[in-house]
Amino acid sequence: MITILPLRILRRARKTPMQAPGLLVFAVAVIAGCIACVLISGSPAQAQSVPKPPLNAESGGKSQELTVTVPATIQAFFVTDLYAKDSGYVSQINHDIGDHVKKGQVLAVIRDPELQAQFDKAQATVQQTKASLDVAKRQLVGMQADLALQQVTLKRQEELFAGRAATPQTLDEAKAKAGVSGANVETAKAKITVAEADIRAAKAEAERLQALLEYDRIVAPFDCVVIRRLVNLGDLVQSATTTRTAHLFSVQEIDVVRVFADVPEASAWWVRPGLEAEVRLYNPAGVTFSGTVTRIATALDPATRTMRIEIDLPNPEEKLLPGAYAQVTLTAEPQQAGQVKP
Repeated sequence: MITILPLRILRRARKTPMQAPGLLVFAVAVIAGCIACVLISGSPAQAQSVPKPPLNAESGGKSQELTVTVPATIQAFFVTDLYAKDSGYVSQINHDIGDHVKKGQVLAVIRDPELQAQFDKAQATVQQTKASLDVAKRQLVGMQADLALQQVTLKRQEELFAGRAATPQTLDEAKAKAGVSGANVETAKAKITVAEADIRAAKAEAERLQALLEYDRIVAPFDCVVIRRLVNLGDLVQSATTTRTAHLFSVQEIDVVRVFADVPEASAWWVRPGLEAEVRLYNPAGVTFSGTVTRIATALDPATRTMRIEIDLPNPEEKLLPGAYAQVTLTAEPQQAGQVKP
């Protein structure tokens, strides 16, 4: 670059003597400028080199972390609406909004006199069938005794008939009585079988009615907090199995909450269960909770092109309120992303 251009100029000056002085002056100026550049920058190769930016001292020369921040919603771990299985009048309310209840505790009681009467009748039927079974068993004992007597009598008549001491008529009568006694024994056994079946049927009906009576007690399905009460004393409630009715209570399990967030498609490829997550609340204090991704949808929503993720957080102090908004920040090292390329 330093010598090629002046040589071309000099050759051109030889071919065009009329312009030689001006071209010689221009060539000398170009050569002087090139020499100045060399003296200032050292060499042409050094002048063209571009220094590389230094590596980040904090990252130690490694790739930077993958990070994404998305809005999220806090929800209770379980949310359940409690309905009435049987129709009746509300006779007792034990808990109200905000009460913490244990699994199996009674929230309200429904009174159904007709169902109670049916249950009492079913229990009486069970007792009646048991009594019938006892009678059938006693009858069987008596008929078995009569059968034994008739069999002994028949044997004696056969011996007498063999010794010509009894007439054929007497022997036939003894055989007929023995046959009737045997049939009576089988009938008594059949009655016992029927009585036992009646007892099972009566017990099944009583258990069914008892189960319905148990539904008259609205109980907590798990350790929870009552968040809504939609029933009052004396209200007539309808069975939810026959009509569309409003629920009586709404309860939530909040000792552990679920944080739901939707990760955009650009970041969904490296989000995995177990990934570190930071949940920040939208409140003046800006409280932050640390956790990990519990589960992911492993698919994008076609409408929003986002993937649903869930973060389960312990909530013993109940600072995380279901229904609140939050902000989730997910952070992963490149090796944590499973070496998956976008």
